Amino acid sequence: MNFKGTTALLVVFVGLGGYVYFTEFRGREAREQEESAKKKALQVEQNNIVEISLLYPGTTITGVKKGEKQWEFTNPAGIDADAEEWDRLASNLAGIEREQTVAENAADLTAFGLDNPPIKIAAKLSDGRAVELALGAENPGKTFNYAKLGDSSDVFLTPTSWKGLFTKTVNDLRDKKVIRLEADTDIDAIRIVEGARELELQKSGEDWLVKKPLDVPGDPTEIVSLVSSMRFAQVSSFAEPAITARTAGLDPPVMRITLHDAKAQADRVLLIGRSPEPDKYYARDASRDAIMIIEKEVPDKARRPIFDWRDKRISRIQPAGVDDVAIEAGPDSFSFKKDGTDWKLPDGRKLQWDKVTSMMTSLEFDKASDIMDSPRALSSYGLDKPKLLVIFRQGTNELARFAFGADSRQPDGVYFKTSEKPAVAVVSRETFNKFNVKVDALVEQSTGAPSAP
Repeated sequence: MNFKGTTALLVVFVGLGGYVYFTEFRGREAREQEESAKKKALQVEQNNIVEISLLYPGTTITGVKKGEKQWEFTNPAGIDADAEEWDRLASNLAGIEREQTVAENAADLTAFGLDNPPIKIAAKLSDGRAVELALGAENPGKTFNYAKLGDSSDVFLTPTSWKGLFTKTVNDLRDKKVIRLEADTDIDAIRIVEGARELELQKSGEDWLVKKPLDVPGDPTEIVSLVSSMRFAQVSSFAEPAITARTAGLDPPVMRITLHDAKAQADRVLLIGRSPEPDKYYARDASRDAIMIIEKEVPDKARRPIFDWRDKRISRIQPAGVDDVAIEAGPDSFSFKKDGTDWKLPDGRKLQWDKVTSMMTSLEFDKASDIMDSPRALSSYGLDKPKLLVIFRQGTNELARFAFGADSRQPDGVYFKTSEKPAVAVVSRETFNKFNVKVDALVEQSTGAPSAP
């Protein structure tokens, strides 16, 4: 075999492949980028735009970039800007496409709607340059707008979609966040005050606690839901100039919600006022002057009763830690233990995995529908002699006892008590029925061999 010839052919092949790659693929990419750049109406980059003005007949809106992520209204002044909206304007401005030129040095711009254009976009760049683009009337096919640059009289076409992207009001471009929060996890304390009612919630590690008006474990799902609702809430509209903090019910406020931002070491305060119309409220972020009108979601969540905020789980036992269960119901009492991934009776019979798993799932997910923190005598609830007692163990260590007593009418369910705490609760009949089973209903049924004909 001629190895030298083979090597030479390989080198030629590799070289040819490289040539094809750079001339065809890389070359095509470069040509596409060049063609795309040629189609840009304004040869600007988004990051270089530091000021944008939208000029409409009789109205001008101007924003100036401050730092990397912030924008500021300069006309009209004193309004908080939505940085994302202004960044989107800058991105769109850098991307406006220019199609064919329809008139060079047009003596009369009236026919193109460019003598007094409905929209002019002016921008200042970080290098000191200024650019301007005017958008005029639509072409007969309604697919393009006539456009021109700055003082130029050359008229070209640009897709009509761009005009819509630059048709904005002040409200479109102002900050519509109800309150400024970076992340739900930054909040470690919440205080809600409405008249004489006061609710205090405090984070402890990964858990939440209710501190006022009770001192009990909190429901993290419900509490985080409130924080998320506030973080993502958007203003429905803004109050008319004639509306003052006092007439809006914000001085003093009807409700004050204070979130402590642990990361920023600062309080984020939302003031809730009266309702100007059904299902809406006046509101104000205490760090800003604007009076907002917001939907009812946040006020309604904040007004929920104390029961909604507390931990309503029937137990804090970890199901994975249970390996021995005893169910005591008079003559129907029995017990079973974990054997690997199975559950078995003392005589070795295997239990139905799904039914035992349903019991274990209750420990983690079933919730009480009512809780009496200072209960009367247990006999009042049929818990002095419970109709059903369930004991959970890990080895020889008893983890908890569940006692099920008499039926409850209001709310409907069964009185319940766990040895983990002194409170008496009401649980659903569904929860009760998961444990109120006879051994034969739990045993896994053997299919066995078919009988002889």
